[in-house]
Amino acid sequence: MTDLQHTVARLAALHPESTMPCPLCAATVKGVNLTRHVGKVHPGQGVDGTSAKRSWRGPERLIARPLIAVPVLGLVGLWTAMWGGDEVDDVLIFSTAGVGGVGLILVALVLGGAPLFHGRLSVHNGGVVLSHTLGLRRRRVGRVDRVEAGSAYVVRSSGSNADGIGGTTSDEKAGMYLKLRADRRHITVRCKQSAGFRKTSVGWHQGRRTRRWHVTLNPADFVGLQYALFEMGLLTLRPR
Repeated sequence: MTDLQHTVARLAALHPESTMPCPLCAATVKGVNLTRHVGKVHPGQGVDGTSAKRSWRGPERLIARPLIAVPVLGLVGLWTAMWGGDEVDDVLIFSTAGVGGVGLILVALVLGGAPLFHGRLSVHNGGVVLSHTLGLRRRRVGRVDRVEAGSAYVVRSSGSNADGIGGTTSDEKAGMYLKLRADRRHITVRCKQSAGFRKTSVGWHQGRRTRRWHVTLNPADFVGLQYALFEMGLLTLRPR
């Protein structure tokens, strides 16, 4: 039995009347009913495989930074060539404009939540690591000592009239986040659903609402992360 499997079994045994999330579907059930729930709702599956995971994949947003550099570098190169007196043909101008436009579109899609690029969040020795930007870069939090939770929001634009006038923007709730901190370093993990987090967990600190996060996990993987934080002693089940 792995550490995470032991954590699930230990919590269910110690807190039979407390509500805890199912590691397979993120539904909230009492600890005493967890085994029965898994057998009834997830026949043929076991808690072992899911709860043993120590890394999870999901859409990441950190790649937006190098993507925005693509059109900027293209424009700088074009401006340098023109300023230096070199003859710049139309093909180069249109190519630079095309690459810049594609880069800006990709940045907008990534920041808007499109699952174009995936990162991997891993738990190791009390810390977390996010592999991002096509696996070429890492963001590390050595030893997590504080967990903050709050609401995530995205910006939505309303329609404008035929002249393009009158459009407005507003914040729309987009699930919740966990910010895993160690001093000034942090990794922010979003989930489109709360996965029963506030009903089941204590030990976290209330954070401000935010539009910024680094990676998004599906509900079951978000629950897997919660169990890893239980194992690390950063969260405990809410007593009943």
